[in-house]
Amino acid sequence: MVGPFQSFPIGDNASADLYLLRYGKDGLLRSPAAEAAVKESLAEVTDVYFFAHGWNNVFAAALDRYQSFIDGYIAQGAEYSVASPGSGDYNPLLVGAIWPSTSFVMPWEEGPAIAGWPGRDSPAAVELEELLTLATSELNADEDRAFVDAVDGRTAVDPDTARELATIFLRSMRSTPDPDDGSAPPSVDDLLEIWSRLGGVNGGAGSAAAAAGQDIDLRGVGRAASVWKMKARAGAVGTRGVAPLLEHILQPERGIRLHLIGHSFGARVVLSALNAVAGRKAHALLLLQPAVNRWCLAPRVEGNGLPGGYHSVLSKVEQPILTTFSSRDWPLTKVFHLAMKGRHLGEQQPQIAMVGDTDTFGALGGYGPAGLDGQAITCNAAPPGESYPLSGAAQVIAIQGGEEVDGQVPITGHGDISNPFTWWALHELTRGD
Repeated sequence: MVGPFQSFPIGDNASADLYLLRYGKDGLLRSPAAEAAVKESLAEVTDVYFFAHGWNNVFAAALDRYQSFIDGYIAQGAEYSVASPGSGDYNPLLVGAIWPSTSFVMPWEEGPAIAGWPGRDSPAAVELEELLTLATSELNADEDRAFVDAVDGRTAVDPDTARELATIFLRSMRSTPDPDDGSAPPSVDDLLEIWSRLGGVNGGAGSAAAAAGQDIDLRGVGRAASVWKMKARAGAVGTRGVAPLLEHILQPERGIRLHLIGHSFGARVVLSALNAVAGRKAHALLLLQPAVNRWCLAPRVEGNGLPGGYHSVLSKVEQPILTTFSSRDWPLTKVFHLAMKGRHLGEQQPQIAMVGDTDTFGALGGYGPAGLDGQAITCNAAPPGESYPLSGAAQVIAIQGGEEVDGQVPITGHGDISNPFTWWALHELTRGD
């Protein structure tokens, strides 16, 4: 679709157009005509809102999230008489990224129970088939044959076979340091531990099986594959596809205020894009349950002394970065750090690394930022009408979404990101005073 996908009334007989831009698995733009229409519309635009969806959102789900958030944001602005952002006439443009995250619902998105395992036609069996398809999608021909021969028709593999698969897996999917925290890839033994824990993550049985030298549940293989692959893909979409558009929007002569909103791995899309952009700053960055390492913004990552992969973003946003985290986010508190675990930085606490080190490998959306002493503060979610300390010294404000505020829990799970608390956070960042 070349023109706007939808228009949202914003009052005073005005409206905001929403454009949807598609990106491929390689990160490159797939809808150049739609992007050209966006660029042509910029002449009269004062504010651009760029949205990036997260994990496992197919087109319909991504669109529904965008529509829900935009409708709520606009209605709340009218209810609280929030001044139009910026000065002078307010003419916003909305852009939503559509990128190929997973096409199936991961079990932890629906809840901790996995029903029907291991019946051939059960949801868990279908899930396993799709997970393994994802895990093998970029293997070379020889590796693919070896992988398929080892797993086809099975729900678990013996320890020797698992070791062979881990060697193939590491070589093809994570052979370089992690871009967020610089940690080295896990060893084969580390990966077997990851697989065993992720295979039994709902009940904890996987780790016990590994310790006893028993078979390893293949769901752990697929879960690690999904997290690693989606993380890499989100980075590619941001760097290769979104960044050129942001740089165009931020050209000094335009004077447009750019507001970026990313959920889950969509946070990595917008962080990667902004990281690659030179020149004028974006105005606002709202990260909703970001599936990125909690050290990614730090000036120095503990254990290697290198800056976090997105440290430069701190200097590329006018407002403090608002980022939510919640103890009720199951995938980001229970799964992410296990899947992302590499060799422990410095090996200071190997006993912690073996059970999943949430300090080193934890998600920003699960545990909040690390390594930002003096640059970050943590506070409870502000209900509509209350303020965040945006004028203070903090460059990052971490919003605790798992604690009750006025009898409500602002963020009850990974996908709970369109509600009065999150709309208000964006209003706080973008409204004119």
